[in-house]
Amino acid sequence: MASYNRYSHHARRALTHAGVLVRRFRHPRLDTGHLLVGVMLTEGSIGYAVLNELSLTASRATPHLAVLTLPTEQLIESPPNDAALDIALELAEDEASWLGHHYIGTEHLLLGITRTNIGNASDLLHLLNVQPDQVRRRVRRAVSDGLTEFSLELGRRNARLSELSRRVINAAEQMSIALDHPTVGIGHLLLILAREKRSATAALLKQSTLDIQRLEFGLNERDALTLISMEVVLDQAIEQAQSLGSHFTGTEHLLLALVLDSSGSALLQTYGVKTNALHKHIEEQLRNRR
Repeated sequence: MASYNRYSHHARRALTHAGVLVRRFRHPRLDTGHLLVGVMLTEGSIGYAVLNELSLTASRATPHLAVLTLPTEQLIESPPNDAALDIALELAEDEASWLGHHYIGTEHLLLGITRTNIGNASDLLHLLNVQPDQVRRRVRRAVSDGLTEFSLELGRRNARLSELSRRVINAAEQMSIALDHPTVGIGHLLLILAREKRSATAALLKQSTLDIQRLEFGLNERDALTLISMEVVLDQAIEQAQSLGSHFTGTEHLLLALVLDSSGSALLQTYGVKTNALHKHIEEQLRNRR
């Protein structure tokens, strides 16, 4: 199976949904059907759009999935993968490589699931009156239209991040997955920077009167500003680190990129930060570190 790091944000969400489903139904193993419905639950993904076009929705599929496998008497906290699922994940990696993609997204998961008839996804599709080849054709069409899913790992790999910055970005993605958000947003990044006590950014944000409770509420309510992808900010942080002669991208560069980006600045101001003052404090701190 491919390294988990290669999975897109949406693919990770789909796997998380699959894990919730197998525990919810007290099934003994995580099978391809759980992952198929997991993709149906991953709004905003390529796989979700493809399945939705075929009227394959979680509301239709979940009742069938629940009875495809006999439940266990006791809940298994971490059900193992069925061999069929492991094969499907290997095939998803193969499909991604064949397409020349450096990540594995929900589109590749669907291609892996439908390339073999083993596992209970084929039974689930049969019950929903859809053939695996129909799913494959729709996925291929989406891929040929140039649709891709954002893989944060690619950004991390190119950014020469400090260890602390890497931890911050990982934590932001984990928060987004836990909240089932369609993006790793600048709101997730800002909240983690404010919570990261090992970084000077937490003190800077506190000094700049960031309202953390309001930001948490905004994320829970899916405030559109908080869910703007942090991809642009990451690129900006890399540029700032390079222009300042730094050999790595630190948490101060991430915060500086938020201040300089129009969306990031709007987010900061919405949640109580005086951006001009914050900008000066960040630059002063970076000058003192040279």
